[in-house]
Amino acid sequence: MIPLIIDTDVALGVHHEGRPRDIDDGFAIVEAINSDAIDLQAVTTVYGNAPLVEVDRVAREIVAMKGADVTVATGAAEPLPSGNQPLPPANDAVVAIADILRRQRCHIAAIGPLTNIGLLIEHFPELLGNIDSMIIVAGRSRGRLFYLGETGPVRDFNFENDVRAARILLESGVPLVLAGFELTSQVAITEADLQTIARSPSATARYFFDNSLAWCRHWTNRFPVDDGFHPWDSAAISWLKHRDYFEAEQRGWRIRHQQDDDVFWLETDPAFSGSRVTYCTGFAPDGARRFVEDVVTSVY
Repeated sequence: MIPLIIDTDVALGVHHEGRPRDIDDGFAIVEAINSDAIDLQAVTTVYGNAPLVEVDRVAREIVAMKGADVTVATGAAEPLPSGNQPLPPANDAVVAIADILRRQRCHIAAIGPLTNIGLLIEHFPELLGNIDSMIIVAGRSRGRLFYLGETGPVRDFNFENDVRAARILLESGVPLVLAGFELTSQVAITEADLQTIARSPSATARYFFDNSLAWCRHWTNRFPVDDGFHPWDSAAISWLKHRDYFEAEQRGWRIRHQQDDDVFWLETDPAFSGSRVTYCTGFAPDGARRFVEDVVTSVY
């Protein structure tokens, strides 16, 4: 089995700032719990899609509903301080990850802002060699703008929420896989897929249907070009289980300040010098269909 830690800003069923929030982290967590291929060691929480108190509640709710023997630990409520300001101490999530890495090697799916990961690297650098890989939902090809139909450009959300933490990770030497917008914007979970989930008699399926429908409708109303919402974070789980679903290449990276918009971009390109990351560019033949099928059926 594949030992895994999930660091997440799960917001399944949460309404915040007048709208439903992203739900895809929830699908990633339940797929990992239900998979015979994955040994989920811990779920650690971080702000992002919702305030930390809500993220923490939902993470604990999913793990308890599944009756899983999985540690849930509370992490960062805000990004790292900017510039050269001192970093805060290790929080409960960071300590939980460090405790696991002392015992064994592990993969980490960091599917929210990277604040906990930045703190882990700074406070426990001696444990980094026990990270087999880190899969993050972030990054772009050089110069690539993110559009959904005519709407955009949209944000590289997890990266932009804590650029300092992302830089710490990128410079750490931890083996990195980037599975971001360019990959998962190619597929969608539709309302018909949610109805398929609802037909399952399991309590988990009903919970996911009830807490997903509002987000799916919100997304398709906002982005009419899409048939459903994009399961961004499920790609991190699928990469560990089914690399044959994906096309990927080795690339260099850089963080570039877009001064016109005062934002930072994490860009990748095979021509960039320096350390390499694995960048997921798309799906292998039939990989997209099989990926979506797994996301839907793993809820049962």
